[in-house]
Amino acid sequence: MNKYQEALDILHGFANGNLTRETTCDYQREKNDEYKDILQELVAKATPKKPSFDKSWEYEEIKDIYNEDGSINEIICLCPNCHKHSIYDSEYGVRFDYCHECGQALDWSDEE
Repeated sequence: MNKYQEALDILHGFANGNLTRETTCDYQREKNDEYKDILQELVAKATPKKPSFDKSWEYEEIKDIYNEDGSINEIICLCPNCHKHSIYDSEYGVRFDYCHECGQALDWSDEE
């Protein structure tokens, strides 16, 4: 069982009244806090974020991911979570909804 499923199962037990925070031991309370953090990690990845700027383009006088017309220049973008180029297929001109490396959801809207 992966860590996400384990956390969900424990919290599901609390939600159904099978477990209560008062009746669990200190160890289980610490584990529950850990499970909360694990699920927060999933929420953060599922919340779309703007791509980040690949700083290796700074020598080209480029300062951010936007073109002059306000659209996003995919070539100079990185995943905001893992900072890899796994968010755009330049061969086919396809913007991915999620990073292929870490699963971070992406917001490709042109608004800042």
